Amino acid sequence: MRRVSKTILALGLAVVLASPAFAQRRGQGQGQGRGPGGPGGGGIAGLLQNESVQKELKFDKEETDKVKDAVQKVRDKHADDFAKLRDAPQEERRQKTQELNKMVSEETLKAVSGILSADQLKRLKQIELQQVGVQAFTRADVQKTLSLTDEQKEAIKTIDEEAAKKRQELFQQGGGRRQGGGGQGQSQMATLRKETMEKVQKLLTADQKKAWKDLTGDTFEIQRPQGGRRQQQQE
Repeated sequence: MRRVSKTILALGLAVVLASPAFAQRRGQGQGQGRGPGGPGGGGIAGLLQNESVQKELKFDKEETDKVKDAVQKVRDKHADDFAKLRDAPQEERRQKTQELNKMVSEETLKAVSGILSADQLKRLKQIELQQVGVQAFTRADVQKTLSLTDEQKEAIKTIDEEAAKKRQELFQQGGGRRQGGGGQGQSQMATLRKETMEKVQKLLTADQKKAWKDLTGDTFEIQRPQGGRRQQQQE
């Protein structure tokens, strides 16, 4: 019975690692579905609670407290929704988790829009796009801003799907278990992330690259509490 449970757990983790949502969560170092602090702990919410991001956004004590409360309210609102996904079939769970993650991030952003200044919100969005990486190019608003052609959209979709397969392969080889502790697994994932972004960049025109740079701003290096680990985001 114990062996069966372990097998089911491994398969479940493999599906999560292969999903587009995992690309965003991995970049943040936190679980979107059940990250630090509970369900919905990644995405915008995860960034807002990261000390290095708070410092970059120049939060004062009042803003920190208000943002914390706003994030928690959105998280509590959807706690039951995340809990229900545990019993859903794998494919359904993956799709609904992505949709729920997106909803939580959107609601969190809306909740803090009355707390943060326009400049703080702009920088937060820039950092979030850096974290999302290639997945950002599948967003309708980003595609519109960059004026991506149908051919570019299709090519980027293919690149993203191939990267998802490689992430799953790395996990199955043992790399996925090392994401929280550095080592070869982390290095392989970072390399894959970098190579995937480079492939997408080659598809962009000079104007599109400039527009992307405007969307993401200056490269930001997030500092992690786990042993002071840092992760460099894309240029």
